[in-house]
Amino acid sequence: MSRDHPPAERQSPALAGGLGPLVAFTSLAIAGAGLAAASACFALLYRHSWPPAAAAGALLLAAGLVLSFGHLGQKRRAGLAALGAGRSRLSNEVFAAALALAGASAAAAAGLAGHSSTALTAVSGALNALFLLSIGDVYHLRGQRTWRGSSFLTPLSGGLAFGAIVIQALSVRGGVFVGTLVLIAIDLLVFSQRWRELAGLQVPAPRVAGSWWPRRDQVLGARFFLVDVLPFFLLLTRLPGLAAACAAAGLIVDRAGFYALAVQHTTEHEVAAVEDMLSKGSDS
Repeated sequence: MSRDHPPAERQSPALAGGLGPLVAFTSLAIAGAGLAAASACFALLYRHSWPPAAAAGALLLAAGLVLSFGHLGQKRRAGLAALGAGRSRLSNEVFAAALALAGASAAAAAGLAGHSSTALTAVSGALNALFLLSIGDVYHLRGQRTWRGSSFLTPLSGGLAFGAIVIQALSVRGGVFVGTLVLIAIDLLVFSQRWRELAGLQVPAPRVAGSWWPRRDQVLGARFFLVDVLPFFLLLTRLPGLAAACAAAGLIVDRAGFYALAVQHTTEHEVAAVEDMLSKGSDS
């Protein structure tokens, strides 16, 4: 990293380019890894093997990686980024993505061929779960006030909840697995904590946060209900297809909101805080 500017002044990945590629990449990647990891959970806990889930996960991951070329700026940087694994969070994410894709592909190929392996399934699930954690870790930047705390866990909890909902909706008949409800409940708790963190964050001036900040409760509420609340009740009321559609829409809202609600701690932020303090002092 360059030492020309302090960490608080660096431009975040979300602000360095358009939001579209980032939202598309992370939505596809989280959906794919979530499907692969949830597929492994179902196979190991319930002996419910559904190879199309791992196959779909691998395809979504591959699509996300193709789109990530735009995120990295130049195609040749993708290979170079992986060489920094262990030293760079972005490199760790790229390396973990490659391993997750390899694991999901191997598990899907073995399952579709009728040669499922417990060990391979477990490895695929673990690799994809680690990749989801790496997505949360890559955005833990010192200058970003809204990308701290529980935001580290939301890709993992949201991805697993999404994967469980989709697998439950498309491949399970006659009831809902307790594991599916547990994964939804875990994500509900994790995201509730993130909502509380953002709701309690004091921003001195709207210009520092952007146009979406005043509507943060609506954005966070939409994600909360689409991924957690509605699928929970739709699965219990035997409307699995609608539950899967809600979860997919919620995952997109989650990533769009993650970037749109980014608040950087910059010099402008400090100036706005001082102005706000002076304004309150003059009014008293």
